[in-house]
Amino acid sequence: MSERRHQVLLGARWLAALALLVAALSTAWVRMCSGSPGVDYYQFWIVGRARAVLDLRDPYSDAARARMAELGRQLAREAVHATRRLQFCAYWRDTVETFGTPLLYAGVSAASTGDYDTDLRRFQTVSIAAFVCALAALCVLLGGGADVGLAVAALMCALSDPLASDVRTANVGELQLGGLALVLALSRRAEAIRVFAAGAALAALVALKPTLALVPLLLAVALLAERKLRLLAALVAGALAAVAVGAHFLAARAWLDWLTALGGLERVSDISVARGNYSLAQWVSEMGGPRLGPFLTGGLAAASAVSLWLGRFASSFERTFLAVALGAAIAVLGPQLAWLHYDVLLVPLLLFLLRPAAGAWRRAGALACAVALLGWPLRALAGLALDAPVYVFAGWSAVLLALVRTPRSSPRQSASVP
Repeated sequence: MSERRHQVLLGARWLAALALLVAALSTAWVRMCSGSPGVDYYQFWIVGRARAVLDLRDPYSDAARARMAELGRQLAREAVHATRRLQFCAYWRDTVETFGTPLLYAGVSAASTGDYDTDLRRFQTVSIAAFVCALAALCVLLGGGADVGLAVAALMCALSDPLASDVRTANVGELQLGGLALVLALSRRAEAIRVFAAGAALAALVALKPTLALVPLLLAVALLAERKLRLLAALVAGALAAVAVGAHFLAARAWLDWLTALGGLERVSDISVARGNYSLAQWVSEMGGPRLGPFLTGGLAAASAVSLWLGRFASSFERTFLAVALGAAIAVLGPQLAWLHYDVLLVPLLLFLLRPAAGAWRRAGALACAVALLGWPLRALAGLALDAPVYVFAGWSAVLLALVRTPRSSPRQSASVP
């Protein structure tokens, strides 16, 4: 009877989670996708169209950006392409800001049909699906159930401002989150072939958007702390294999052009706090202080490495999970640029801090950070306009909660995986 009751309760939990998710997605689609022009996706999409229509091979020069902007306006004037979303994006700016990687542009171009509304709708659908699957997988990996992950996904779809921002602009935060969940799933078991695949997936993630460049470095620290040199070699081999495959399909010149273009980011793009840049380093810079981005990023990376090396963990996978979560969080908190939608990458760290084994005080602090980072609930209840200071404080608080750990008593801590 007790087993039957357990099955009934489990089924009820799944039904409740699915019902919440369906209800949240039905309203979230209207709130986040319906009518959203996808201004970031447009700048990925137009690069592919310029290659197909103009045979434009270098999208990173000022002249190429002007040609792509003119092509966008031309497409927006044509009857077959003249949708409201495309027209908004085409006339929103005088130029196209091309700072994405060659892999990002190649991927979007390969999936493009040439119809902007269709491509945008597909991209947003895939992004939301990746987000939901990522949360379900992360909760399972942390010892919870997939139903818990679906319920959390429903909550965020209904209430999260960073998620809504990422889906509206159609950036790649949800895809990055899905990739991190895949890396963690592959790393769950200490098997060389799985870690090799995790290394390849990490290399692809970094090549898609290099904001996650610290994830493989911190993961390597975690493996070294566990004395798992064979797995570290497999991780490096997987990453190098992915780089070799990418170099075969994407010319090295394209990557050099991209690296050169990054130097002109602040000349072409307005990354001021007034435009929604939630970076602490940028705020200090605009107040007349020094450019702290490299120092904050380096300091957080060093503190994370020390915590991963010296901290006490219940299992080797717990250390691995935290390494990946911290690498993603530093991408939000350290650099000179952090738009609101970057906060989606704090999800793995918050879930790690909210797991039952984290302890009561750590979970309470993480819950407060999570509510602040959602944004919408506090504004709705208290009429607050949550801007950069609140998001920055919540994000840094979450990282500090994760970094403060009990030192291990022995350098040869158990590396067992539960």
